[in-house]
Amino acid sequence: MLTKILFTLAVILVVALVFRVKNTPAKPAAAAGPAASKGGVSAAMVAYTLLGLVIAISALVFVLHWQNQHRVIDIQVTNSQGQALKYQAYKKAIEGRRFTTIDGVSVDLADSDRIEILENND
Repeated sequence: MLTKILFTLAVILVVALVFRVKNTPAKPAAAAGPAASKGGVSAAMVAYTLLGLVIAISALVFVLHWQNQHRVIDIQVTNSQGQALKYQAYKKAIEGRRFTTIDGVSVDLADSDRIEILENND
């Protein structure tokens, strides 16, 4: 994900440099009169605004993804004899029928075990 962000930033910087070079016309040494200011928004302002927007959105997506992966999930495992065991694990630590609990215990489930994943809605 970091490479995507860096690539996006590089593209934005290249576009900003192209606009800067393109928008600086060659002026003659002697100007006929005072230059009238052009109305509107400069290309640099647009480029920096887009850069800030991309960085803000990337940071927001990163934070939301991180929060989602660090949610605590309740897991109930019922074995073939009907005994139920309850565990808690982070969402990122669940990989199919294998997970690692918050305490660091690695659990591998057999095909005969039934697993129930109960998400907390705190």
